[in-house]
Amino acid sequence: MKLTYEQRLLVAEDYFRIGASCTANKWGLNRDYVRELSRLLENNSLQDHSKYNIYTSDFKITVVKAYVNGEGSFRDIATRYGIPDKKSVRTWYHIYQTNGEEGLRNMKKNGRPRKEAVKDNKNKVNLDNLLSSDKEDYTKEEIKALKEELLRLRCHEEFSKKFEALAQDYLRKKNNK
Repeated sequence: MKLTYEQRLLVAEDYFRIGASCTANKWGLNRDYVRELSRLLENNSLQDHSKYNIYTSDFKITVVKAYVNGEGSFRDIATRYGIPDKKSVRTWYHIYQTNGEEGLRNMKKNGRPRKEAVKDNKNKVNLDNLLSSDKEDYTKEEIKALKEELLRLRCHEEFSKKFEALAQDYLRKKNNK
């Protein structure tokens, strides 16, 4: 059962009023989850899921080093640094173990690409203009684009031939029945 931010607040408040077992029964939740919500509320880490936190690589490194130095569990470290979920700390730790600090600095960005990445696609060769021109000298990028287009067309032609053969074979078998 996925709870809204307001519902999670109510669950945490119920925990303080009537205890973990009664709250868990009332809401149909696991007792440990109820305790976790109340702990997050006490530490001001209970946040609305609509708020996405963006952490700097230096912050991630500080958090991971705190865990490596034995300053607490994933949960303790997350609580101390105001991170809503211990999974983030655990993920950063595993990246740190495999790739070191550089791994945390070069973490893959999720979501829509920035405008700079989109601009790179605009610099590609326009094949329609290239094929319709009477140009004789081509740049390396244009030659590469032409070769890729030729390969694509050959693959398309081969696929079309195979599809046509399969369709004819299917019709032949269907008519022989």
